[in-house]
Amino acid sequence: MYFYFCSNEVDVVIDGLKKSGVDLKPKFKKYRYAEVIAVNKDLILGKYENIPFIISREEIDVPLDFLKKITVEVTPADKTFNESKFGKFKVEEGKIKLDTESSEELFYDLIPALQIEGLKSETLLREGNLQAEMISDEEGRIMRELSDLCDRARGSGISGLEEILSEVSEVHVDFFRRLTHFKDVIQRASSSVTRLEAISRMANLFSDQVSDLRESLETLKYLESKFEQTLIGIRDLFTLVSLRLDTLRNREYLDLQKRTASLQAAAAVIEFVAVYYYTLKIWAYFMPVEKIPALISFTLLFVFTSSVVIFTEVFGELIREKRPSKRFVFTISLLVAVIVLMCYMPALFSKV
Repeated sequence: MYFYFCSNEVDVVIDGLKKSGVDLKPKFKKYRYAEVIAVNKDLILGKYENIPFIISREEIDVPLDFLKKITVEVTPADKTFNESKFGKFKVEEGKIKLDTESSEELFYDLIPALQIEGLKSETLLREGNLQAEMISDEEGRIMRELSDLCDRARGSGISGLEEILSEVSEVHVDFFRRLTHFKDVIQRASSSVTRLEAISRMANLFSDQVSDLRESLETLKYLESKFEQTLIGIRDLFTLVSLRLDTLRNREYLDLQKRTASLQAAAAVIEFVAVYYYTLKIWAYFMPVEKIPALISFTLLFVFTSSVVIFTEVFGELIREKRPSKRFVFTISLLVAVIVLMCYMPALFSKV
Protein backbone atom coordinates (compact mmCIF):
# COMPACT_ATOMS: atom_id res chain seq x y z
CA MET A 1 0.00 0.00 0.00
CA TYR A 2 1.24 3.50 -0.88
CA PHE A 3 -0.09 6.59 0.94
CA TYR A 4 0.75 10.09 -0.31
CA PHE A 5 0.39 13.20 1.86
CA CYS A 6 0.43 16.98 1.46
CA SER A 7 3.63 18.97 0.97
CA ASN A 8 5.93 19.74 3.91
CA GLU A 9 4.09 17.42 6.32
CA VAL A 10 6.86 14.93 7.13
CA ASP A 11 6.87 15.88 10.83
CA VAL A 12 3.08 15.70 10.95
CA VAL A 13 3.15 12.20 9.47
CA ILE A 14 5.83 11.02 11.93
CA ASP A 15 3.89 12.43 14.92
CA GLY A 16 0.68 10.85 13.69
CA LEU A 17 2.29 7.46 13.33
CA LYS A 18 3.83 7.72 16.81
CA LYS A 19 0.46 8.60 18.35
CA SER A 20 -1.07 5.55 16.70
CA GLY A 21 1.64 3.32 18.19
CA VAL A 22 3.81 2.91 15.11
CA ASP A 23 7.50 3.02 16.01
CA LEU A 24 9.92 4.00 13.28
CA LYS A 25 13.69 3.87 13.25
CA PRO A 26 15.58 6.55 11.33
CA LYS A 27 17.11 5.24 8.14
CA PHE A 28 18.28 7.66 5.48
CA LYS A 29 18.83 6.40 1.99
CA LYS A 30 18.81 8.57 -1.10
CA TYR A 31 17.68 7.14 -4.42
CA ARG A 32 17.66 8.86 -7.79
CA TYR A 33 14.31 10.61 -7.20
CA ALA A 34 13.01 9.71 -3.74
CA GLU A 35 14.58 9.08 -0.37
CA VAL A 36 13.79 6.86 2.61
CA ILE A 37 13.60 8.59 6.01
CA ALA A 38 12.51 5.95 8.51
CA VAL A 39 11.48 2.28 8.56
CA ASN A 40 10.22 -0.60 10.65
CA LYS A 41 9.57 -4.20 9.68
CA ASP A 42 6.20 -3.48 8.01
CA LEU A 43 6.39 0.18 7.01
CA ILE A 44 8.66 2.62 5.19
CA LEU A 45 8.47 6.42 5.42
CA GLY A 46 10.00 8.39 2.58
CA LYS A 47 9.58 11.56 0.57
CA TYR A 48 9.77 12.72 -3.00
CA GLU A 49 10.87 16.35 -3.14
CA ASN A 50 8.86 17.77 -0.21
CA ILE A 51 5.94 15.32 -0.35
CA PRO A 52 6.01 12.46 2.21
CA PHE A 53 4.76 8.95 1.48
CA ILE A 54 4.28 5.69 3.37
CA ILE A 55 4.83 2.21 1.95
CA SER A 56 3.13 -0.54 3.93
CA ARG A 57 3.45 -4.23 3.28
CA GLU A 58 0.00 -4.89 4.69
CA GLU A 59 -3.31 -3.06 4.77
CA ILE A 60 -3.14 -0.52 7.62
CA ASP A 61 -5.38 2.15 9.06
CA VAL A 62 -3.47 5.42 8.65
CA PRO A 63 -4.68 7.93 11.29
CA LEU A 64 -3.96 10.87 8.97
CA ASP A 65 -5.52 12.65 6.04
CA PHE A 66 -3.80 11.63 2.82
CA LEU A 67 -4.05 12.78 -0.77
CA LYS A 68 -4.17 9.38 -2.39
CA LYS A 69 -3.84 5.68 -1.65
CA ILE A 70 -2.53 3.20 -4.22
CA THR A 71 -2.39 -0.57 -3.94
CA VAL A 72 0.55 -2.27 -5.63
CA GLU A 73 0.05 -5.98 -6.19
CA VAL A 74 2.66 -8.41 -7.45
CA THR A 75 0.86 -10.99 -9.56
CA PRO A 76 1.47 -13.13 -12.66
CA ALA A 77 0.90 -11.21 -15.89
CA ASP A 78 -1.76 -11.90 -18.47
CA LYS A 79 -2.32 -10.58 -21.98
CA THR A 80 -3.57 -7.22 -20.71
CA PHE A 81 -0.22 -6.36 -19.08
CA ASN A 82 2.27 -3.96 -20.66
CA GLU A 83 6.02 -4.30 -20.87
CA SER A 84 8.38 -2.19 -18.74
CA LYS A 85 12.04 -2.07 -17.82
CA PHE A 86 11.32 -4.09 -14.67
CA GLY A 87 8.86 -6.63 -16.07
CA LYS A 88 5.19 -6.31 -16.88
CA PHE A 89 2.57 -4.05 -15.36
CA LYS A 90 -1.09 -3.08 -15.54
CA VAL A 91 -2.77 0.03 -14.15
CA GLU A 92 -6.29 -0.16 -12.76
CA GLU A 93 -8.35 2.30 -10.72
CA GLY A 94 -6.47 2.70 -7.44
CA LYS A 95 -4.28 -0.33 -8.14
CA ILE A 96 -1.06 -1.21 -9.95
CA LYS A 97 -0.41 -4.85 -10.84
CA LEU A 98 3.18 -5.91 -11.40
CA ASP A 99 4.80 -9.06 -12.64
CA THR A 100 8.34 -8.36 -11.53
CA GLU A 101 11.06 -9.29 -9.11
CA SER A 102 11.59 -7.30 -5.94
CA SER A 103 13.54 -4.11 -6.66
CA GLU A 104 14.26 -1.24 -4.27
CA GLU A 105 14.72 1.10 -7.23
CA LEU A 106 11.24 0.27 -8.50
CA PHE A 107 9.29 0.09 -5.25
CA TYR A 108 11.07 2.74 -3.16
CA ASP A 109 12.04 5.22 -5.88
CA LEU A 110 10.32 5.02 -9.26
CA ILE A 111 6.78 4.15 -8.19
CA PRO A 112 6.60 6.93 -5.53
CA ALA A 113 8.22 9.43 -7.91
CA LEU A 114 5.86 8.55 -10.77
CA GLN A 115 2.76 8.54 -8.57
CA ILE A 116 3.54 11.80 -6.77
CA GLU A 117 4.62 13.63 -9.91
CA GLY A 118 1.51 12.33 -11.65
CA LEU A 119 -0.60 13.49 -8.71
CA LYS A 120 0.99 16.96 -8.92
CA SER A 121 0.36 17.08 -12.67
CA GLU A 122 -3.26 16.01 -12.27
CA THR A 123 -3.84 18.62 -9.55
CA LEU A 124 -2.30 21.42 -11.61
CA LEU A 125 -4.15 20.40 -14.76
CA ARG A 126 -7.40 20.23 -12.83
CA GLU A 127 -6.77 23.73 -11.51
CA GLY A 128 -5.90 24.85 -15.04
CA ASN A 129 -9.15 23.43 -16.41
CA LEU A 130 -11.18 25.21 -13.73
CA GLN A 131 -9.45 28.49 -14.49
CA ALA A 132 -9.85 27.97 -18.24
CA GLU A 133 -13.59 27.46 -17.75
CA MET A 134 -13.85 30.64 -15.66
CA ILE A 135 -11.80 32.66 -18.15
CA SER A 136 -13.86 31.32 -21.07
CA ASP A 137 -17.06 32.53 -19.39
CA GLU A 138 -15.36 35.86 -18.68
CA GLU A 139 -14.11 36.03 -22.26
CA GLY A 140 -17.63 35.81 -23.67
CA ARG A 141 -18.82 38.62 -21.42
CA ILE A 142 -15.77 40.74 -22.33
CA MET A 143 -16.31 40.31 -26.07
CA ARG A 144 -19.91 41.51 -25.73
CA GLU A 145 -18.78 44.44 -23.61
CA LEU A 146 -16.05 45.38 -26.09
CA SER A 147 -18.56 45.27 -28.93
CA ASP A 148 -20.79 47.72 -27.04
CA LEU A 149 -17.80 49.97 -26.32
CA CYS A 150 -16.87 49.99 -30.02
CA ASP A 151 -20.39 51.13 -30.92
CA ARG A 152 -20.26 53.88 -28.29
CA ALA A 153 -16.82 55.05 -29.43
CA ARG A 154 -18.02 55.82 -32.97
CA GLY A 155 -20.11 58.83 -31.98
CA SER A 156 -18.41 59.88 -28.74
CA GLY A 157 -16.58 63.12 -28.07
CA ILE A 158 -13.53 63.62 -25.88
CA SER A 159 -15.28 63.10 -22.54
CA GLY A 160 -17.09 59.99 -23.85
CA LEU A 161 -13.87 58.53 -25.25
CA GLU A 162 -12.05 59.17 -21.97
CA GLU A 163 -14.78 57.23 -20.15
CA ILE A 164 -14.60 54.39 -22.70
CA LEU A 165 -10.79 54.30 -22.42
CA SER A 166 -11.07 53.96 -18.64
CA GLU A 167 -13.52 51.05 -18.99
CA VAL A 168 -11.30 49.29 -21.56
CA SER A 169 -8.31 49.76 -19.25
CA GLU A 170 -10.18 48.14 -16.36
CA VAL A 171 -11.18 45.21 -18.58
CA HIS A 172 -7.59 44.83 -19.76
CA VAL A 173 -6.14 44.83 -16.23
CA ASP A 174 -8.67 42.29 -14.94
CA PHE A 175 -8.27 39.91 -17.90
CA PHE A 176 -4.46 40.26 -17.83
CA ARG A 177 -4.44 39.34 -14.12
CA ARG A 178 -6.55 36.23 -14.73
CA LEU A 179 -4.47 35.21 -17.75
CA THR A 180 -1.19 35.69 -15.85
CA HIS A 181 -2.38 33.39 -13.06
CA PHE A 182 -3.56 30.85 -15.65
CA LYS A 183 -0.20 30.97 -17.46
CA ASP A 184 1.59 30.39 -14.15
CA VAL A 185 -0.47 27.23 -13.55
CA ILE A 186 0.24 26.07 -17.11
CA GLN A 187 3.95 26.63 -16.64
CA ARG A 188 4.04 24.63 -13.41
CA ALA A 189 1.92 21.88 -14.95
CA SER A 190 4.22 21.76 -17.98
CA SER A 191 7.29 21.40 -15.75
CA SER A 192 5.60 18.64 -13.76
CA VAL A 193 4.48 16.72 -16.87
CA THR A 194 7.97 17.05 -18.37
CA ARG A 195 9.55 15.57 -15.21
CA LEU A 196 6.93 12.83 -15.23
CA GLU A 197 7.72 11.98 -18.85
CA ALA A 198 11.43 11.75 -18.08
CA ILE A 199 10.85 9.33 -15.17
CA SER A 200 8.33 7.34 -17.20
CA ARG A 201 10.72 6.93 -20.15
CA MET A 202 13.52 5.88 -17.85
CA ALA A 203 11.39 3.11 -16.29
CA ASN A 204 9.17 2.48 -19.32
CA LEU A 205 6.18 2.72 -16.96
CA PHE A 206 2.76 4.40 -17.19
CA SER A 207 3.40 5.82 -20.67
CA ASP A 208 -0.33 5.76 -21.54
CA GLN A 209 -1.25 7.71 -18.40
CA VAL A 210 1.53 10.22 -19.04
CA SER A 211 0.38 10.61 -22.63
CA ASP A 212 -3.13 11.47 -21.42
CA LEU A 213 -1.70 14.13 -19.13
CA ARG A 214 0.38 15.57 -21.97
CA GLU A 215 -2.74 15.72 -24.16
CA SER A 216 -4.62 17.60 -21.42
CA LEU A 217 -1.69 19.99 -21.09
CA GLU A 218 -1.66 20.68 -24.83
CA THR A 219 -5.38 21.47 -24.69
CA LEU A 220 -4.72 24.02 -21.95
CA LYS A 221 -1.84 25.50 -23.97
CA TYR A 222 -4.22 25.91 -26.93
CA LEU A 223 -6.66 27.74 -24.65
CA GLU A 224 -3.77 29.85 -23.37
CA SER A 225 -2.96 31.01 -26.92
CA LYS A 226 -6.66 31.68 -27.54
CA PHE A 227 -6.89 33.82 -24.41
CA GLU A 228 -3.74 35.71 -25.47
CA GLN A 229 -5.45 36.62 -28.73
CA THR A 230 -8.38 37.99 -26.75
CA LEU A 231 -5.95 40.05 -24.66
CA ILE A 232 -4.36 41.39 -27.86
CA GLY A 233 -7.85 42.35 -29.07
CA ILE A 234 -8.45 44.31 -25.86
CA ARG A 235 -5.10 46.07 -26.30
CA ASP A 236 -5.94 46.88 -29.93
CA LEU A 237 -9.23 48.46 -28.89
CA PHE A 238 -7.41 50.47 -26.22
CA THR A 239 -4.93 51.68 -28.86
CA LEU A 240 -7.67 52.62 -31.33
CA VAL A 241 -9.65 54.55 -28.74
CA SER A 242 -6.45 56.29 -27.60
CA LEU A 243 -5.62 57.29 -31.19
CA ARG A 244 -9.13 58.63 -31.78
CA LEU A 245 -8.97 60.53 -28.48
CA ASP A 246 -5.58 62.01 -29.39
CA THR A 247 -6.93 63.04 -32.80
CA LEU A 248 -9.89 64.86 -31.25
CA ARG A 249 -7.66 66.51 -28.66
CA ASN A 250 -5.22 67.66 -31.36
CA ARG A 251 -8.10 69.02 -33.43
CA GLU A 252 -9.47 70.86 -30.40
CA TYR A 253 -6.00 72.20 -29.64
CA LEU A 254 -5.62 73.49 -33.23
CA ASP A 255 -9.02 75.18 -33.03
CA LEU A 256 -8.02 76.75 -29.74
CA GLN A 257 -4.75 77.94 -31.28
CA LYS A 258 -6.65 79.52 -34.17
CA ARG A 259 -9.02 81.30 -31.81
CA THR A 260 -6.11 82.39 -29.62
CA ALA A 261 -4.21 83.69 -32.66
CA SER A 262 -7.28 85.68 -33.73
CA LEU A 263 -7.66 87.16 -30.26
CA GLN A 264 -3.95 87.98 -30.12
CA ALA A 265 -4.12 89.70 -33.49
CA ALA A 266 -7.16 91.72 -32.38
CA ALA A 267 -5.44 92.65 -29.13
CA ALA A 268 -2.32 93.74 -31.05
CA VAL A 269 -4.41 95.97 -33.35
CA ILE A 270 -6.23 97.50 -30.39
CA GLU A 271 -2.94 98.03 -28.58
CA PHE A 272 -1.39 99.59 -31.69
CA VAL A 273 -4.29 102.03 -32.17
CA ALA A 274 -4.35 102.97 -28.47
CA VAL A 275 -0.60 103.56 -28.29
CA TYR A 276 -0.62 105.49 -31.55
CA TYR A 277 -3.47 107.74 -30.44
CA TYR A 278 -2.16 108.55 -26.97
CA THR A 279 1.43 108.94 -28.17
CA LEU A 280 0.24 111.44 -30.76
CA LYS A 281 -1.72 113.40 -28.14
CA ILE A 282 1.19 113.49 -25.67
CA TRP A 283 3.71 114.35 -28.38
CA ALA A 284 1.54 117.15 -29.71
CA TYR A 285 1.03 118.50 -26.17
CA PHE A 286 4.73 118.82 -25.37
CA MET A 287 6.24 119.38 -28.83
CA PRO A 288 5.31 121.49 -31.87
CA VAL A 289 4.46 118.46 -34.01
CA GLU A 290 2.72 120.61 -36.60
CA LYS A 291 6.15 121.92 -37.66
CA ILE A 292 7.17 118.42 -38.78
CA PRO A 293 6.14 117.19 -42.26
CA ALA A 294 3.19 114.80 -42.00
CA LEU A 295 5.05 111.89 -43.62
CA ILE A 296 7.93 112.13 -41.14
CA SER A 297 5.68 112.44 -38.09
CA PHE A 298 3.55 109.56 -39.27
CA THR A 299 6.65 107.41 -39.82
CA LEU A 300 8.05 108.22 -36.38
CA LEU A 301 4.71 107.47 -34.70
CA PHE A 302 4.29 104.26 -36.67
CA VAL A 303 7.80 103.00 -35.79
CA PHE A 304 7.40 104.05 -32.14
CA THR A 305 3.99 102.37 -31.79
CA SER A 306 5.19 99.18 -33.51
CA SER A 307 8.24 99.09 -31.23
CA VAL A 308 6.05 99.43 -28.12
CA VAL A 309 3.79 96.55 -29.27
CA ILE A 310 6.84 94.39 -29.97
CA PHE A 311 8.38 95.44 -26.64
CA THR A 312 5.45 93.99 -24.68
CA GLU A 313 6.14 90.60 -26.28
CA VAL A 314 9.92 90.58 -25.79
CA PHE A 315 9.51 91.85 -22.22
CA GLY A 316 7.37 88.78 -21.51
CA GLU A 317 10.16 86.62 -22.94
CA LEU A 318 12.62 88.36 -20.63
CA ILE A 319 10.49 87.48 -17.60
CA ARG A 320 10.20 83.84 -18.71
CA GLU A 321 13.80 83.28 -19.79
CA LYS A 322 15.40 85.39 -17.01
CA ARG A 323 17.90 86.80 -19.51
CA PRO A 324 17.70 89.44 -22.29
CA SER A 325 17.44 88.22 -25.85
CA LYS A 326 18.75 89.88 -29.02
CA ARG A 327 15.22 90.94 -29.90
CA PHE A 328 14.89 92.65 -26.53
CA VAL A 329 18.15 94.59 -26.97
CA PHE A 330 17.22 95.60 -30.53
CA THR A 331 13.71 96.71 -29.53
CA ILE A 332 15.02 98.81 -26.61
CA SER A 333 17.61 100.39 -28.89
CA LEU A 334 15.00 101.18 -31.52
CA LEU A 335 12.65 102.70 -28.92
CA VAL A 336 15.41 104.94 -27.54
CA ALA A 337 16.41 106.02 -31.06
CA VAL A 338 12.81 106.86 -32.03
CA ILE A 339 12.22 108.80 -28.79
CA VAL A 340 15.37 110.82 -29.45
CA LEU A 341 14.18 111.58 -32.98
CA MET A 342 10.72 112.51 -31.74
CA CYS A 343 12.32 115.04 -29.38
CA TYR A 344 14.83 116.34 -31.93
CA MET A 345 12.67 116.64 -35.06
CA PRO A 346 10.23 119.32 -33.79
CA ALA A 347 13.16 121.55 -32.75
CA LEU A 348 14.92 120.95 -36.04
CA PHE A 349 11.95 121.87 -38.24
CA SER A 350 11.01 124.85 -36.01
CA LYS A 351 14.27 126.54 -37.04
CA VAL A 352 13.58 126.04 -40.69
